[in-house]
Amino acid sequence: MRPLFIVLLLGLIPALTCKGQEIAFNNGPELSQNDSLYSVRKLFHTNVYKNQIKLDKGGFARYLSSSKKWSRKNKIANIILPAGPVISAGGIYLVYDAIKGVPMVYRHEGQDYPYVVRSLPKLLGGLALFVGGLSLVESANETKMNATNWYNQELGKELNKKKEGLSIRLGLSTDGAVSLTANF
Repeated sequence: MRPLFIVLLLGLIPALTCKGQEIAFNNGPELSQNDSLYSVRKLFHTNVYKNQIKLDKGGFARYLSSSKKWSRKNKIANIILPAGPVISAGGIYLVYDAIKGVPMVYRHEGQDYPYVVRSLPKLLGGLALFVGGLSLVESANETKMNATNWYNQELGKELNKKKEGLSIRLGLSTDGAVSLTANF
């Protein structure tokens, strides 16, 4: 049991100490970093940045205000994100309590026989709460990252729409003639 614990601990240390994973977006040449948002994943939360400045919840919500869908999802993510670690901690406590058990004594013919009663439903419920809490955290972080991707895609579409349309150029050609070029 001890070697398994050590292996798990050594496996978790890099995940706990790293800065987080930075998500890069393929914005194309027309979308600069000054316009787009990017997200950096931390252990229990995701930070969103614009121009290398971290946005608070309200600032990020303002960027999503043009879409009811992503505004609603962001509000839900802001609610479930802090609830996830609390639920996971409650699950850990239930697992601990189930494994610890309740000490009991059986008396038979004047002789005491101590034993421990452990609850399997409590253990399974604690594990379910732990996994459910981690799932809430992951879901909230995924929502923030997907909302950031959505915003960057919409920004890219806006820039492409501005480039579309009629473009007329009037000038001199290489042989000295006057030329008119129209692009649709």
